[in-house]
Amino acid sequence: MNSDPGEVRCGRSFRLPAAAGPRLVARFPESVPAGQPMLKGSVEVAAREALRGVAAAGADVFLVSGDRVVTMPLAQDAIGIRWDLAAGETTDLPAMAALVSCEPGGGPLPPGAYELYVRLSLTPDDGTPQRFFGGPWPLRVR
Repeated sequence: MNSDPGEVRCGRSFRLPAAAGPRLVARFPESVPAGQPMLKGSVEVAAREALRGVAAAGADVFLVSGDRVVTMPLAQDAIGIRWDLAAGETTDLPAMAALVSCEPGGGPLPPGAYELYVRLSLTPDDGTPQRFFGGPWPLRVR
């Protein structure tokens, strides 16, 4: 098991860290046909307290099956966007989920039940980068 709650590593166990920061709500279809390489959705970010800093233009998405990470977040542009959300304010981010195994050799995910998680990495103006998580949400590959 990973010693860092929230560490996302292919094939390793994943534990959702204690809820902190903004509330993240994923909006993805609940099922997809097998063989599809990616799934498009969005993530609503609801600030519980003011959020100021820089984050990627989209949310990270990964899938877990049997408590093991089976897909990794897709690479994103290195260009960050400026965040300035007041407490209680919400915003939507685009998000893409890979439906290809992160194991060597990859390949499409087989049909079955998966858990979808989202992650937002934010570098505040006055501190260290922070990671916030949401999930799990069910996703069935059919």
